[in-house]
Amino acid sequence: MTLRFALIGDPVAQSVSPAVHRAAFDATGLDASYESVRLLPAELTARFEQLHRTHAGLNVTRPLKEAILPLLDGVTDDAARIGSVNTVAFDANGRAHGHSTDGFGALAALRRAGALPVERAIVLGTGGAARAVAAALRDEGTTVLVFGRNAAAGTQLARELGVGFAAAIDNQALLAQAFERGGLLVNATPDGDVVPAGVPLGSLTVFDLVYRPRRTPLLERAAAEGCQVVEGIEMLIEQGARSFEIWTDLSAPVEVMREAAYAALTDEPAAVRP
Repeated sequence: MTLRFALIGDPVAQSVSPAVHRAAFDATGLDASYESVRLLPAELTARFEQLHRTHAGLNVTRPLKEAILPLLDGVTDDAARIGSVNTVAFDANGRAHGHSTDGFGALAALRRAGALPVERAIVLGTGGAARAVAAALRDEGTTVLVFGRNAAAGTQLARELGVGFAAAIDNQALLAQAFERGGLLVNATPDGDVVPAGVPLGSLTVFDLVYRPRRTPLLERAAAEGCQVVEGIEMLIEQGARSFEIWTDLSAPVEVMREAAYAALTDEPAAVRP
């Protein structure tokens, strides 16, 4: 019987995850399929019950990473701590288990780029991916400071994860002050041009979770200012590999998945992130 997997969320049409996982299935000889399912929060409960009956596992992207939690039978300690899930595995007893592989993927991408360890990091955003990356960096011993579009959400994230919250992203004075200290900048918003033009990036390493286009306006600007840049596609590959291993108990063919990701990726204008 063919095992079925899917990516759920919105937007999903331009995701490279189907190409990445299909390549992994082919490389390991696994009889499996992977599809993208556009799903909005209002549809989640009803559709999740259907997917539960027909699929072996799911990847979850925005805006569902937090909304899906009440529907699960259990989550890993990491996922519970950050309040976000991007991978669901259905076991033989029909139970739905939630995992977060975003933090793992982010750290693996940063290590591959030689960007870890790092003393301090600035995370832009307060959603599921931001929470996962902030927690993963904190666990590495990095001092994490969060800037969010929404002050209330930023304050809540900081309190729950034990990291710092500075201000709204559009507070150019505080943003510039934070950038001056150097370290790592992580853009975990869907906006690849999120940093105000009047704020210099200085000596930061800049990691943008948006992976389409590969070089977002933020990364193009960072490269032009002499910063090290880390592309979001590497996080997508690494977190996808970890999801594959959770679902299948097989070692992920990471290089095969990497080759498939880059082959599938074209510089189209829509912003896509894990």
